[in-house]
Amino acid sequence: MDTFRKFFSNLGRRCCFASDISNNDGMDLEDKNKLDITSSQVPKLGLGQEKKEVFLNLVIIESKGMQPGKIYNISPIGLINSDRTKSGDGCLYAGSLYYEDGKIINDILLPQSEKGIGKRHFMIHYKNESYFLKDLGDGMGTFIRLSRPLALQNNYIISFGDSHMIIVIEHSTSPKLTLRFIDGPKVDQKFKFMPNESPITIGRMSDCTIRFDDSSLSRYHCLITFNGWWYMQDGDGKKISTNGTWLFAEDFYEIYNGMMLKVGETLMRTDIKR
Repeated sequence: MDTFRKFFSNLGRRCCFASDISNNDGMDLEDKNKLDITSSQVPKLGLGQEKKEVFLNLVIIESKGMQPGKIYNISPIGLINSDRTKSGDGCLYAGSLYYEDGKIINDILLPQSEKGIGKRHFMIHYKNESYFLKDLGDGMGTFIRLSRPLALQNNYIISFGDSHMIIVIEHSTSPKLTLRFIDGPKVDQKFKFMPNESPITIGRMSDCTIRFDDSSLSRYHCLITFNGWWYMQDGDGKKISTNGTWLFAEDFYEIYNGMMLKVGETLMRTDIKR
């Protein structure tokens, strides 16, 4: 974890602004977006198409410092009944610090007692009938649990058990995949794969492509396949893992209904109301 903490602090991420979303609007993912939980493309409204008001509920599932079952109601202008802003600015901020320079800086107060919680930890932004989540770089990360195949992209950080790895893809007619571990028992190790070496299994079993002796991992914890592009999914393709495979929300990612996210030692679920 110390190695990951050092890497995390050296990422040099910018503070997050709403304009960051629009920078991703032109990403050409096409077919990859059909399965990608992290698609940042925002659909544009057609002529004559009316905007629909969309609401988001953030539900606390497990926590050491927050009440399980508590629901935060979020509207397109922000958290309903927020102390931070009365008029709303389309954003929600969550972190352990309430005041800074005489101003309320967070809508949701996260417990300081939990490991890895930042003063301003993550934000949610509303745009074009969708909500987007982004980690703000203070703390030990905001993670999304993979519940469907994820189209891998360069510099994605994937977490499972005590391990964190970075995705590197060499773009070519036959894109080579490199998995570089930045924390955990295989820290500093690299594993390289060509498309014809798919599928790649990660877990505790002796026949796994990358094997771990880690009791927190499932026998077949996660799976990477190549089908015109590299995809990753939790579990063995039929059954999900016990403790999950997690994607670090370094950039804005579109929130979908039922998404699970982990912040410090708190687990949350998103419910979208249309």
